[in-house]
Amino acid sequence: MNRFTLKPEPHTHCSECPVRRLAWFEPGGNEAAGRRERLRSAQYVAPAGQILFQEGDVHRRAYTLFEGWVIRYKLLKNGQRQVLSVALPGDFIGYRSDFSAPMDYSAVAATPVTLCAFNERHIEELMRGDPDLTRKLIQIQCHQAQECRLRLSYVGQAPAIQRFAMFLCELISRLAQRGIDTRQPIEIPLNREDIADAIGVTSVHLSRISADLRKRGIVDCRYNRLVPADLEALHRLAYGDE
Repeated sequence: MNRFTLKPEPHTHCSECPVRRLAWFEPGGNEAAGRRERLRSAQYVAPAGQILFQEGDVHRRAYTLFEGWVIRYKLLKNGQRQVLSVALPGDFIGYRSDFSAPMDYSAVAATPVTLCAFNERHIEELMRGDPDLTRKLIQIQCHQAQECRLRLSYVGQAPAIQRFAMFLCELISRLAQRGIDTRQPIEIPLNREDIADAIGVTSVHLSRISADLRKRGIVDCRYNRLVPADLEALHRLAYGDE
């Protein structure tokens, strides 16, 4: 059961949202944002570790992640977990074209999160009356599919050290889009198991390749901190130029 609580007033206005340029609501001016805000179900908060929804749930809401980090994952038949992606502020979580169908993945808050919720009926109403939102949603879905194909390609075939480098490059790029200075140490709320489950290795193997990159002066990823010492070298390692 979702243990969300309503965010205390005042709720954030869509026209003033700091992540709006990255979110589903990005198109249009403040007047359009105001109309959309009136159809927002609520703003919720949830603690770190809270499961937002589980695979198999019939969940009739979708969310824009306003604050925090969320891990999207699947549990495999052998009991192992495959991390599908990490959602950052501005990402749209839980949407699918048929809200009566069960969720095919789960989502858990990696940090305390704030979520802007939209129920099924309001999403349909927004899309009927606002073609810009329909186009934006198609863009989001296409981009997510492209990211998924990229992850499949490197998790399935690339050496483990390259998988780790690609994961870090993608994360650094997305954080930079959100105004984080990626030349400085970055706090990341992901533990060793989270990253290992994202790139398809054991946590022991991840420790070895992480130590290798640290000794080579490329990146230091320990204790929930990411210190990108040589971003150019990390990019070369990730994309096969080394």
